[in-house]
Amino acid sequence: MIRQNYELISDWREIYRNGDKAYKMYSTDKSFEDVTEKARIHALAYNAGLPVPAVYGVKELNGRFALVMDYIESEPFMNENTSESERIKSLKIMAELQSRINAINAESFGLPKYAVYLSNEIEQSPYLSTQVKSKVLELVTRLDTGKTNLCHGDFHGGNVIFDGKKHWIIDWDGAYMGDPIADACMMYFYEKRYMPHTAEIYMQEYCNTSKIKQEDFLAWQPVIAAYQANIKTEDQRNYILSVINEWYNE
Repeated sequence: MIRQNYELISDWREIYRNGDKAYKMYSTDKSFEDVTEKARIHALAYNAGLPVPAVYGVKELNGRFALVMDYIESEPFMNENTSESERIKSLKIMAELQSRINAINAESFGLPKYAVYLSNEIEQSPYLSTQVKSKVLELVTRLDTGKTNLCHGDFHGGNVIFDGKKHWIIDWDGAYMGDPIADACMMYFYEKRYMPHTAEIYMQEYCNTSKIKQEDFLAWQPVIAAYQANIKTEDQRNYILSVINEWYNE
């Protein structure tokens, strides 16, 4: 229990509400400096003009640190129960939002490089063979041309909320700078694991909005699939590995 007058509004992220403020809690292994860096990243996205809740800093609560931000009265924008027709409408909105994120030059933001992060995660995966890792990492090297666009890092339906009038982008803890296509392909492959048809619509919308060729977009798919192979759900992991193996054996 954080405080009696704080209302738990998200079990998933452990976010509490107190009046017009929301408190996103972090685990005990996160230091004040760690959470302050998270607050800095959220503030960068807000100051860049994106629809992000305003951030007010870091507060200690019962020996843990919380990121303090505006509370937005809203509901999740999209989940597994969303109908296909509504999902298609939502994905078109998300493609526009992600294009806005990726259009921002983050060179001065002091963010880690997305390609380095992806490569490290792929290299450490227990589910990929040495041969597959080598080929995927070679692909990363070819595709990464040193772009410095803002990448959300975990953009999906659960990280967009709607207050009835405006869509808000949340959870900026994993922001990076890098190739915007890698960031968009991450969202595309999340969707493809569940609804391949609507994933294609997302790709088309993003490519049209961002003026990107679909073949350039899909070039990142083996990299993103290799990254997502670390998922804990076995049936999803098996599907991901089948995509990687098909690409590897081409």
